[in-house]
Amino acid sequence: MKFTHCGNSRLEFGPGAVSRLPEIIRENAGGAGVTAEHLVLVTGGASFDRIPQLGKFTAALREKGFKILHFRCSGEPSPEFVDTAVRDVFASWGQEMAIRNEIAVVGIGGGSALDAGKAIAAMLPAAARDIPAPSVADFLEGVGTRKPDGSTALFIACPTTAGTGSEATKNAVISRVGEEGFKKSLRHDRYLPAAAVVDPELALSCPRDITAASGLDALTQLLEAWTSPLVTPVISDLCAGAVQAFGRGYERVLQDGNDIEARADLAYAAYVSGLALANAGLGSVHALASVVGGRFPVPHGTICGRLIGAGARLNIERLARGLGSGKLSAGDRRNYEQAYAAYARAGYLLNGDSNSCFYGTGGIEFERGAGLLLERIRGFTELARLPPWTAFGFDVLEIPRLAALAAAKSNPVPLKTADYEALLREGADA
Repeated sequence: MKFTHCGNSRLEFGPGAVSRLPEIIRENAGGAGVTAEHLVLVTGGASFDRIPQLGKFTAALREKGFKILHFRCSGEPSPEFVDTAVRDVFASWGQEMAIRNEIAVVGIGGGSALDAGKAIAAMLPAAARDIPAPSVADFLEGVGTRKPDGSTALFIACPTTAGTGSEATKNAVISRVGEEGFKKSLRHDRYLPAAAVVDPELALSCPRDITAASGLDALTQLLEAWTSPLVTPVISDLCAGAVQAFGRGYERVLQDGNDIEARADLAYAAYVSGLALANAGLGSVHALASVVGGRFPVPHGTICGRLIGAGARLNIERLARGLGSGKLSAGDRRNYEQAYAAYARAGYLLNGDSNSCFYGTGGIEFERGAGLLLERIRGFTELARLPPWTAFGFDVLEIPRLAALAAAKSNPVPLKTADYEALLREGADA
């Protein structure tokens, strides 16, 4: 057994955790040799106003001597948003402060706000060193020509939704929507947030539609990482517990948004989903979410929610066919069995059955568990009541072009462009 695992240096989890944020900033800053009096605060467009604790938190920070620059990120961060924020920080505090590592960044909000904060933290030292200052686009995978060196300001992530798990990932997704649009990652192992502060009370005011879509994004990430050929024993075990937590909490929280236990279950599932994707990668649904989200302003969770069932069903069919063919190499057979077992275990766990979770059996148990999974996903997506992609301007005539752009290195089975096209058509019609 041989593998590598990366994760946050610190996780602070539970109701009321956000009240300890000033202390956590100080402690992490001291350990990193940072003077943390200058703080860049990045929040979502609506979350800061919707959550009363955040106004009190900002006032408390100022009382403790913090100087704060506040940026609001409405929607997914663009290169222009990140670049402008970095320039504004320099205009207020000077580039030397970034070079001397005297600025900390805190992201509070959904995945987009956390990704924006993560990218700003990474670009502060990079833009301060180079003349002329580079754009974050210069470092994006598949877009830019430069590789990040991993230098970053201290970054602490505090999610207010349970979805992307950005508080546990080493990448920030940056988007530009349009005909030449993209959704690409700024990625480095050192971009993992130094601390994740996960307080389920912050999600109590999260609207139902955002809760529904974000939750399906988290479940998609758990399933894709768990069935990835790159999954490790640590991630496999974490995904099992997180899928079980999701099964306990998702329906309950959509029925009662003030159910703090259900909120905590979803917050845990989302955190683990981020940790899982950081270590094992993602599959076909997120490959398509990247190309659809780069072309049309369809919310990420809505894309995933309308594809999760089709993506899982296609993979399960191909896994069963491959295992029954007798033509797989020993390595491929091991990977196929591992992925099929994960889908089956997820089906049992989502149905509250932890006794039928097994390792390395197969046959009818695999088929039954996988069937239970697809049935539960169907129920979750119906309950979510996601809007159609066409409500955001999606054009079905572009499906062939979008399918040709999709690729997923961590999908449990190889897929062709025709497979991606079929998935897109099903998602658009769902």
